[in-house]
Order: sequence, then structure tokens, then C-alpha cells
Amino acid sequence: MSQRSMFVHISKDSPLNSLHPLPKLALILAINTVALIIEAPIPFLILIGLVMITFKLAKVPFMRIWRLVVVLIIVSQAVIISYVFTSRIPGNMLYQFPWGAYVSDMTLLFSFTMILRYATMLLGSTLILCTTSDRDITYGIVTLRLPYSLAFIFTLAFRSTSIFIDDFTKVKDAMVLRGTDFSRGSLVKRARSYTRLFIPLIFIALRRIVETTYAVEAKGFRVTGSRTYLHKYEVRARDVLIASTLVLSVVAAFILKYWFNVLAFPGWPLNMILRR
Repeated sequence: MSQRSMFVHISKDSPLNSLHPLPKLALILAINTVALIIEAPIPFLILIGLVMITFKLAKVPFMRIWRLVVVLIIVSQAVIISYVFTSRIPGNMLYQFPWGAYVSDMTLLFSFTMILRYATMLLGSTLILCTTSDRDITYGIVTLRLPYSLAFIFTLAFRSTSIFIDDFTKVKDAMVLRGTDFSRGSLVKRARSYTRLFIPLIFIALRRIVETTYAVEAKGFRVTGSRTYLHKYEVRARDVLIASTLVLSVVAAFILKYWFNVLAFPGWPLNMILRR
């Protein structure tokens, strides 16, 4: 048996399905916050490895998330272009441009670290969304005693993300059938192809916003007032322990970076190697 999550159909016996939505929200916030704190590449590689292991333990089908590789490639290209052509990071200079920007070994290492940061945030968020439904997000936010209107907004935001990814795949397949090749040509040519891809996606997103607004009004939905709930989630000691551990991991990452300088760029042991 399987159940529908934000992105995929996942087995009901997945360990993350038995968790309360609260630790799931804590997990997605912890991963993204730690990724913003860390600057060293090696801790990013370790964190990505842990996320991939969790994918396996959570029984998330890998074949359904390979589409994220395309997004990661686009982000990686944008990061490399921005740092190579516009940055001036001190280090062993490799090449200098006429307009003053230059490429050093630290430029390449820092751009690689930024790619790892985006990859960590993307994979971590996808892990939670692959094991979480829109109902879980709503109940998780309500558990925190936050306004239901805020829970509704977050639910729409996450649901729109999964719909956008489906639309991205459909539009790209349609352009491929019309002769567009996203894998050949220069970097500039491929960037132009993806630019043409995002134009119809913007109009599709605007149309969905209008349709969602009409649907909400037609159903007489209100975000204020008292509400009743069909499903009931019990917060167990295990859920509180997991959420607390995730919060402490964020605190530990902050202390390791700003007090002990362990997670700061370029990070141990690279800082020792580069000094030699």
C-alpha cells in the first residue's frame, strides 16, 4: 500500500510516515538552517550523504527525484558563471579578466561549496516533501499554535512547488518533441533554451493562482473562526525528542562555526592543507 505525498507515492510503512508532522517541519527547517550556517565543503558532503541515507531508509523511490538533477545543474551553472566572471576572492590567481574580476583557487572552491549548499537544501527539502502531505503541513503548523491562515498559506506554497515541478516536466517534454535539445550546444545556448522554457511556466503559474482563488471563493473557505478537524495527530515523546535534537543540531552548528571556526570556509582539514 502507498499514499500520496507532496511529490511522489510512498509506501505507508515508511518510518517517516509514522512521525508527527512537527518533527518533519523541524527537520526541514534544521537542514536548511544548518546549510546556511555551514561554509566548509567537507561538512556539506557529509550532510548530503546523511540525507541520501535517509532517502533510502524512508523508502523514497529515487527514480522519481532524478528530475531534481536538472534543477541542480541549472543552479550550478548560474553559480559558476556568477563567481567566475564577477568575483575577486583572494587566493592563487589562475586568470584575470579585463574588467578586474579574477579566478583563483579559492574562487573555484567557494563556488563548489555554494553548489553543495544549494544541493543540500534542495535534497533536504525534497526528502521531507516526499514523505509529507499537504495535510501534514497544515496539522504541523497548527500544532505550534500558529494561526490557521499561516498554515493554509504554507500548504498552498508547498503544493504549488510540487505542481510547478510537474508543469516543468510537461513543458520540457513538449519542447523536446518540438525539436529543442537541452543537452547540446554551448552554455549560452542551453541557458537560452531554459529561458524559453520558463516563460510558459510563468503564465501557467499565474493561471493556476487565478483558478485557485476562484476555487477557494466558490467553496466559501474562511481562514478565520474556529475549525474542526477530521484527523487527530498525537504528539509522542519520540516526536518531541526528535524535534529537540534537530533544534540542538542547529545550535551546535552555530557554535562550531562562530566559536571554534570548524565549519567556516574552507574548513578543516582544507585550511591546514592550503596553508602548506
